[in-house]
Amino acid sequence: MTAITLVVLALLAAVAPVLGDYQIYLLSLTLLWGILALGMGLLLGYIGEVNFGQAAFVAISAYVSTLLRQKLGWTFWEAAPVALALVVMVAALVGMITMRLRGPFFVLVMLAFGEIVRLVLANWQDMTNGPLGLRKIMPPEPVLGFAFDTKLNFYYLILLTLALTIVGLARLVRSRTGRMFVAVREDELLAEFSGIPLMRHKVIALCVSAFVAGLGGLLMGPFLTVLSPSQFSIFASMDMVVMVIVGGVGTLAGPLLGAVFLIYVPEILSFAREMRPAMMGVLLVLVTLFMPRGLIGVLQRWLTRSPALGRPSPGVVTQEKSP
Repeated sequence: MTAITLVVLALLAAVAPVLGDYQIYLLSLTLLWGILALGMGLLLGYIGEVNFGQAAFVAISAYVSTLLRQKLGWTFWEAAPVALALVVMVAALVGMITMRLRGPFFVLVMLAFGEIVRLVLANWQDMTNGPLGLRKIMPPEPVLGFAFDTKLNFYYLILLTLALTIVGLARLVRSRTGRMFVAVREDELLAEFSGIPLMRHKVIALCVSAFVAGLGGLLMGPFLTVLSPSQFSIFASMDMVVMVIVGGVGTLAGPLLGAVFLIYVPEILSFAREMRPAMMGVLLVLVTLFMPRGLIGVLQRWLTRSPALGRPSPGVVTQEKSP
């Protein structure tokens, strides 16, 4: 599925020049949320933990990079590695405390962490401008003569970031570390008896997840041109969780499909503005009930049964492998 996903991204890059500004905006927003959903998908799908504080990592990256640019005059490319390093350090510190907790205790502590970060951003008036947030955020500086001051060029930057993220995560989940992630998810007790250091791998997973969230945070400010604490509430983290579940837990393509669903379906339902929240709720319930493996499960079944892609021969039993 990783190869198919990259082919789809290549097609999106090819057709972008013929699309209008609004379609470019929707695609950019979808891909940006896809990056955020991938970060959540790693933790939820390969470790089995739900992080309702994920938006805090996005906020830290977005605010730190923007403040370094606006307060100290740094370029985007100078501020980006500093912001990402800080995000990973915070994730490591939080992970060493919270990853010892299990079940609802981890969820509640991470929820509190997310709210603490949001409240700091909302109340630190001198630094963050409080609830008013940061305004007039400029696009990244040109690289090798390629500027990002148009919607199309910035779209290509988001697309490239997403593609590199997918390749990096694909290598990770297929590595020895990735297999240990899955072992921890399936049975922590058995994994511990097998000699897998649980804490180390949980913290690594949280750090990688936060790093990916930080990538999305770096691009969020220049894309929206404004940052405010309200953008990083628990509802942002919940949207990421929903994208992963709707798209398909334990896959890399699933969160991307979930992002497409949550961005484009409300757009399609715009003809019924008053009923749109209720209709979205009904659709989410139906997907959860009748598509337990998410949209990616439906797509995989279609690809398997498609004659053009090779229908299984009669009498041959095929077995789906778990991610």
